[in-house]
Amino acid sequence: MSTRPTCPECKGEHLRRTRGVGTRGGHGPDLLPGLHGFWRSAKVDVVLCTDCGLVRYYADLEARAKAKQSKRWTGVR
Repeated sequence: MSTRPTCPECKGEHLRRTRGVGTRGGHGPDLLPGLHGFWRSAKVDVVLCTDCGLVRYYADLEARAKAKQSKRWTGVR
């Protein structure tokens, strides 16, 4: 039995990750609004399935902690 993580879309085992990607690109949207400082963007880890192309973003610990206190981010029911 495989213990490697698998893609939730295609069940492929060819996942690649990069850490600490900024969420405020010069021309892109602010992916985590209100969770960063004035000069520093919030960070995410990005996981890519090289089999099907699915991309997933995971907010870092600092952004997640800020989201718990932020009025811009509300609970989902």
